Amino acid sequence: REPLLGGWEYPNILFVVVICFTYACISPIILPFGAIFFLGALIVYKKDILLVYTPAHESGGTMFPSACTRVLIGLICGQVTLIGYTILQSSFYQPLVLLPLPFITYFMINEFGRIYQSPSEILSLERATQIDQKSMVKIRFDEDLYRQPVMAEQRLEPLPYRVSLDSLSMSSSISPVGVLHTDVGNKIV
Repeated sequence: REPLLGGWEYPNILFVVVICFTYACISPIILPFGAIFFLGALIVYKKDILLVYTPAHESGGTMFPSACTRVLIGLICGQVTLIGYTILQSSFYQPLVLLPLPFITYFMINEFGRIYQSPSEILSLERATQIDQKSMVKIRFDEDLYRQPVMAEQRLEPLPYRVSLDSLSMSSSISPVGVLHTDVGNKIV
């Protein structure tokens, strides 16, 4: 297993996002190629992250707000390029209509920071369990403490197919109860 080189993989993906945003208004033919790239990246990186790479550290989600901010800054670059491109095409009304877009996007960057960044600074559950295990107070740590109750249930065996509940309690014989039979066992058709 290899360590994930986030300082190498993350900027490459971000660079492709910014190129797609920036050049989409000049040459829209880049968008299908960007979509194919990200579809391939989804398939490859999902497999790599699950099976190949070993996590060197757990950031607790601290990289997510900066990733979103940088993608939205790339979107602002694309919007400014679109405004400039429409000005170069001697348009008058289109740049006026598009002018608020970078400001709205910048406002949304600040809103996302307020709504999502401060909650993401709280400890992750994995980090909380590590702190609890290494604490000075020696209490018994319950492994199922942070697990959802559904995930802690015992395995259930399914009932046999088309077996009435009465016949299970009396004997193990199969009765003809189903779609084309009545409760008594007579055929409907």
